[in-house]
Amino acid sequence: MFSNLSEAQIYEYVDETGKKVFVDRLSKVPAKYRSQLESREESNEKLSQAEIDQLQLERDRQLAISKISTERRRIQEAMRKWITPFQFQSNRVLLPVRISYGGRQKTLSLVMDTGASVTVLHKDALQSLSPQFLSGGAARVADGRVVLTEKVSLNSVEIGPYKAENIQASVIDFKGGSGSNQGLLGMDFLYNARFELDREKQHIRWYPEKYQALQDKLDELNILEQQLKSATAVPEE
Repeated sequence: MFSNLSEAQIYEYVDETGKKVFVDRLSKVPAKYRSQLESREESNEKLSQAEIDQLQLERDRQLAISKISTERRRIQEAMRKWITPFQFQSNRVLLPVRISYGGRQKTLSLVMDTGASVTVLHKDALQSLSPQFLSGGAARVADGRVVLTEKVSLNSVEIGPYKAENIQASVIDFKGGSGSNQGLLGMDFLYNARFELDREKQHIRWYPEKYQALQDKLDELNILEQQLKSATAVPEE
């Protein structure tokens, strides 16, 4: 697991607290201490047991720090999947929503509308998917007008960690100058979603309880890493 300490290349320097530090790799010596560096070939007959123990402790400490870095990256990657940035448009929340139809995918900018029972998409936003539209009915839009609707059966609707399959969305031929708005994400998708809006950071946190648990774990790792980095392998006298 570790190389034989009796044959190791040992580097010795004194840190800013006046402690002697022994390491087995030049890369572990901070640049500011290299001017005082002493490199030497040692054997067990010349290295004291305390020095051997210190070197072993330093290796263990560096291994623990490396494991913390790996675990931190894993947690941060999981947290990124549970965060979705949004934009404000006329005081409405616009979300990037990925839809799939017939093996093709497209990301639409949809208004998050908890007052809409179904998801409504603008017809012109779907043209690149060449969808098959079905006859629908009528719907009242935000400005009070009643418009004719069609329907489209999507393979999936996806945002953040949530993916709903076989969703039937309403489609309207919208001519109201919607800007970047390409439809509404309704409660047929949002009903089972757990989320928390952060207006200051302009993002949505999905599964807020799980997200907070990951944040707490990340904080613990950061504290542990600081403790390991500030620790010295040389015992206090």
